[in-house]
Amino acid sequence: MTPDEAAAALIATPGDLDETVAGLPGAPGLYAWWTTVPLGLGGAVHDGRTLLDVGAARMLRNRVRRQDLYRTGVSRLRRVLAGLLLDDLSLAPTWAADVVLPKADEERLTGWMRERVLLTALPDDDAADLVGPVAARLGETAMASEAAARAEERFVAAPGAKPVRPAGEVFRRP
Repeated sequence: MTPDEAAAALIATPGDLDETVAGLPGAPGLYAWWTTVPLGLGGAVHDGRTLLDVGAARMLRNRVRRQDLYRTGVSRLRRVLAGLLLDDLSLAPTWAADVVLPKADEERLTGWMRERVLLTALPDDDAADLVGPVAARLGETAMASEAAARAEERFVAAPGAKPVRPAGEVFRRP
C-alpha cells in the first residue's frame, strides 16, 4: 500500500468506536485518533474532524484496547486528555510506579473518549515504514502541539511529588 492510499483510508469517515475496536485485528497496522470536539490543541482538520494522533502498532487490537482505551500510564493520548479534563471529570491522578488514574477515573475518562473520540485503523504489515510518510500527508497532530505537552505536564504534576515508600512495603496499584 502506498502512503497516499493509507492516508486516504485513515481519513475515511470513522464508524462507531465500539464497532471499530471490536473489528481490530491482532496484526500490525496504522491508526488515527480524531475528535469533533474543540480541545484547543490544534491539529490538522479533515472533514470537520481534528486529528489527535496517528501511529503504527505491532498489534492494532492490543494497542487500542490495552493502552489508548484502558490505561493512562501507558498512553500519551490518555495522559493529554486527562490533563485537559482534570477538573471537568474530577480526575485525581496518583502515584504508583508512574502517575496513574484510579480505576474509577480511568473508566470516566474512557467514557468521555467513547462519546467524543473517533478511530480509524488500517491493517498493514508495513505500518512501521508507512507511519512517517502517512503522518506527513495527514498533517500536524494535536499530540504534537505545545498545548498537548502542557496538558500532559499538568496531568503528571497533579499528584505532587512522588511519595517515598518504606523499604519492604508491598506495592499496590491504586
